[in-house]
Amino acid sequence: MGHNVHVDKPGEHLELLIGGDLYLAHRYARAATNRALRAHRLDLRHFAVLGHLAEAGPTPQSALVGQLQMDKSSMVYVLDELERQDLVNRRKDEHDRRRYAVHLTDEGRARLAEVTRIAAQTMSKLLAPLSESDQHRLHALLTRFIDHAANET
Repeated sequence: MGHNVHVDKPGEHLELLIGGDLYLAHRYARAATNRALRAHRLDLRHFAVLGHLAEAGPTPQSALVGQLQMDKSSMVYVLDELERQDLVNRRKDEHDRRRYAVHLTDEGRARLAEVTRIAAQTMSKLLAPLSESDQHRLHALLTRFIDHAANET
């Protein structure tokens, strides 16, 4: 079933149509990526945590909640799963012994490299109808939107 949007309908609000499109695009991209990652016992939540740790280094568990916009119970669940797979470990924070910092393991770094390639291939398939120029424009527009939205919330 196609997704057809007609902006010129009387009473339609372009901003609501865009909001709906963003929601659907997110759902389709998330579902496709989760399907691709499932074979590696991961989903986008795991991928986000691994990617963040690879970029930022060891991070307090409480900071991950805010930085990745995940609720505390979901974060605990994701970290427990990643720890069971030896992809991360939690250690006392060197700067504050009352809290734990999450560290990426060597196995976690290797798995992240593998699933990054898989996630990129998945998104490439989804973006296939768009030219490279369109993809760059979409990225620029979404980045502007996200930066603005992050400052509004």
